[in-house]
Amino acid sequence: MAVKLKTIIENEWEEFKRTSDSDELKRPAVHDNIRKILQCKTLWLGLQVYQCEDHQAEVRLVPCTCKSRFCPSCGYKANLVWLNQLLAKALPCDHQHLVFTLTYELRELTKDNRRLIFNLMSRTLWRTIKQFLKKHKNLDYLPGAVGILHTFGKGLKWHVHYHVMITAGGLKNGRWVKNEYLNEDYLKKAWKAKMLAGLRKLYRSGQLVKATGRYPGQTFEQLLSEVYHKDWYVWIDRVKGDGTFAFVYLGRYAKRACISQKGIIEYRRGKLVVWKERSKIPVPDICAHRATPNNFLDLLITHIPNRYDHQVHYFGLYSSRQKNTLYAKALKLLNRQALIKKLKGKLNLTWRKLMKWVHGFNPLACSICGKEMKRVCILFFNPKHPADRDLLLNYEIRNYQLVAKGFDSS
Repeated sequence: MAVKLKTIIENEWEEFKRTSDSDELKRPAVHDNIRKILQCKTLWLGLQVYQCEDHQAEVRLVPCTCKSRFCPSCGYKANLVWLNQLLAKALPCDHQHLVFTLTYELRELTKDNRRLIFNLMSRTLWRTIKQFLKKHKNLDYLPGAVGILHTFGKGLKWHVHYHVMITAGGLKNGRWVKNEYLNEDYLKKAWKAKMLAGLRKLYRSGQLVKATGRYPGQTFEQLLSEVYHKDWYVWIDRVKGDGTFAFVYLGRYAKRACISQKGIIEYRRGKLVVWKERSKIPVPDICAHRATPNNFLDLLITHIPNRYDHQVHYFGLYSSRQKNTLYAKALKLLNRQALIKKLKGKLNLTWRKLMKWVHGFNPLACSICGKEMKRVCILFFNPKHPADRDLLLNYEIRNYQLVAKGFDSS
């Protein structure tokens, strides 16, 4: 049985807060998300009560969830809903996969200026692509692109980069133009020049925090001049078909935690956490990453996004402002008019549907008659009330029933 991330946090969080000097503990988003994870699916957030209309003795108690982006359970559902909506919205044409990264020397700066630099990166990558297309008169078309921010690399190390899925073509003068030519060298130089200009502007306006203290012995301007002479990684991959697999692969962590619970293969309280990343190529357990629980949590909380920070950005034909204009026109040119009607209604992927899809059973089916149970009420508990507090501290929901924490209901 896989180790739950929530179990590690429950066992190690208080010790980590007491002994760690991590700057990440100063961020309110870290404490908010950890609190939500610890309270998820517990009595603290309330209960939904479902009952069979014909057999009223049949009752299901379903705990409310925290809806945190960093909660493995809630994030998994949010990611599936988002991926379904994105795949339904994706234009039926070839796509290309691009990667835009920051140079190593600037990565630490983003920890103190997350929103400023993340937004600068998203704006800059789109301007870089548009500048290349505008430079070539025969390619001056409007593509659709989706940018997905990843802050993690191997071993959960801090590695800020954007994955971009862009259509291999776009709209030009009312017609669809196909194109797979993107010049990697040009994009590298333009991306670097625009990012450095943007960082220099932010620094001179006084918006960057700790820009000078991060680099003793040299000014920030000197640092920018130094990294200008280095190669900035920009990578282009030709994706065959409509890019469905690439969308799924790149977007698997867009709305959820940076680590899968299936990836945690060993946990010893207070001593060791062993995990490995999901990969296209199977990785043997001997190659997994190992760390003490404190170091593991230190790596993990670095990737908790601040409140209201966006992980996904939409550009061109995929932007919301083009939904009823140029995007609809592109669908018509690509013979997918029926998709417009489909997108008018939101894809409703409920908890019940997910349980039926993933685990193969309907949790709200009556065990006697098989009919769908109906929700009759939602219960909330007051931590200040003695009776409610006793329930909150000593009882939990297992198998949709209320049981004492000290007893095994299995």
